[in-house]
Amino acid sequence: MKEGIVSREIFTEVIEEVQKSYDYQEGLNNFFEKNSVDGYIYQPDCICAVIKLLHNIFIEKDTNEWISYFCFELNFGRKYKEGLVLDKDGKNINLSTIDDLYNLLTE
Repeated sequence: MKEGIVSREIFTEVIEEVQKSYDYQEGLNNFFEKNSVDGYIYQPDCICAVIKLLHNIFIEKDTNEWISYFCFELNFGRKYKEGLVLDKDGKNINLSTIDDLYNLLTE
């Protein structure tokens, strides 16, 4: 497996930082909802910009927007279930970890 233009270590650090920011915002808004605080706080962040930058770095392998899918639809792999993502031959694509995502983008 070849190393991408961004090393596995840097890619992992970036996705983990995005996840921390996303989880913080979700947790804060869930706290407000649970405690009947009216409204939703939208905090400015760079999550979308970082995802877009990573997409453009891995543009050849991220044509299906795997990075965005992993982060938002699969909640950083936490919602992944076997059989959820299949390749063109019907073979399972594991996207349960950041490493799995990096492997997909660099294979």
